[in-house]
Amino acid sequence: MDNLKKLLGQRIRELRLKQKISQERLAELVNMDRRSISNIECGNTFPLSALSLIAQSLNTDLKNLFDFNCNAKNDKQLIEYITKRLPELNSDQLKMIYRLVEII
Repeated sequence: MDNLKKLLGQRIRELRLKQKISQERLAELVNMDRRSISNIECGNTFPLSALSLIAQSLNTDLKNLFDFNCNAKNDKQLIEYITKRLPELNSDQLKMIYRLVEII
């Protein structure tokens, strides 16, 4: 989970900088404080409830927020990786994956 938080934080930061939006401005757009945005980008928190607003504020969709490095893998490799990792997840993590898949 920590790795996912870090990857998501890096991706949000990457998209924010690409849009030339400051942390302060993104915080205003999603009704959070700047420190919360910083914590998200550092991978300290996972903003499940704010993801939709963050994506909207960055002019992207939820799917794009989670596009870390999967472009380097083909579909078969992605499915194999996901299938391999699923048994390692606890109940809360599985529920989160379920919700993410439902969103897509």
